[in-house]
Parts: sequence; C-alpha cells; structure tokens
Amino acid sequence: MLLFLILLLPAAFTIYACAIKDRKIILPSFAGLITGVIVCACRFFFTYEHRLVYYSFGENFGYYLLKQSFLPLLLVSAVYALVSRDTLEYKIKNFFPLMCTFFAVHLPYCVITSSEFYYQAYDIFFKPVIYLAMLGQISLCFLWIYKGITQHKVAAIVINSLIIALYAIYPAVSDALYAIDYSFAVIFIIGLVYSLIPLAMLVIKQIRK
Repeated sequence: MLLFLILLLPAAFTIYACAIKDRKIILPSFAGLITGVIVCACRFFFTYEHRLVYYSFGENFGYYLLKQSFLPLLLVSAVYALVSRDTLEYKIKNFFPLMCTFFAVHLPYCVITSSEFYYQAYDIFFKPVIYLAMLGQISLCFLWIYKGITQHKVAAIVINSLIIALYAIYPAVSDALYAIDYSFAVIFIIGLVYSLIPLAMLVIKQIRK
C-alpha cells in the first residue's frame, strides 16, 4: 500500500542518474540522503508528531509549509549552498539529486507518522507526485536562472524566481486544502496541471537540444 509513496522519489532519482551518467551527483545525493535520515531521526526522538487537524486553512497551511515542504526545502538547499565550496553552476545542477534523496526519506516519514489508523489515497499516491513535480520544476527554473545570469537576462531571472516561489509553496496549499475537506476535484485538477507542467517543460527542453 505504501510502495508508491516510498518508491516514487527513489525511482525518479534512479532514472535521473541513469540519464545524466555523471558521478558528480554522488556527493550531493548522499548528502541529501544523510540529511533526510538525520532530520527524521531528530524529529522522531525529540518532537511529538501527532497533531489535531484544525478546520482552518491558515493553520494547516502554516504547518505543512514549515514542517513538510517549503522550510525543509529552503533550509537543506541553503545549508548545502553555504557549506559547499563548489561553483554556482555545480550547486544549481545538483539541486535535484540533493533534494530528491532528502525528500525520498523525509516525505514518507511525514506521511507515515501523521497517519495513526489508515492512509489516505491522497497521501500515498497524489502527494508524492506533487512533491516530485515541485522538485523537478524548481530544478529546471534554477538552470534557467543560471542561464539568465550568464546571459544578463533580467526578465528570465525574475520570471523563473516567481515560478520557484509558486512551486515551493503550492504543496502546502494542496495539503491544507485537503485537510479541510475542500473539493477534491478542484485539488486534483490543479495538482494535475501543476504536475504536468514540469513534464512538458522537460520534453520541450529535450526537443530543443
């Protein structure tokens, strides 16, 4: 039942690694994996994961934003960028392996520890797709921002920065809407579009090569 949740991100990382065939991803991917294990271990031993789900979009949005999506994404990538002495290009190109391996551990942990009795289909099927789309789109946008910097294209930098902000925040929006029993049809349609855009962008990127 949990196989899709547990295997989607590792499978995506494996496909990515086989596609690029670059040993340079080993260090950031290992760093992401170890960081995910350490963060989850600290949460398991030093925090109380059970919470009452309030019928409030704002409270749920804040919780998911800080504990599951945006804050972990921001902190892990920021710490790696500050600690690593590699070039900006290297850091940007290795954002996906870093964060994919981190969330491969962190996301299943969040879902499993927050579900006391049974798992929702949203959590084990739809949520991992949303998070994978988030990582994929942000990775692409970082590459385009770097290209914009090297080519001095301010518009490209601004537009892609806005897209990154949107994609980083939306998973918490989706989770919060689902938590207050908002229309699943609306959540599904928006999430489907959200998830298909990175795939379409990747296809276009490959065609243009």
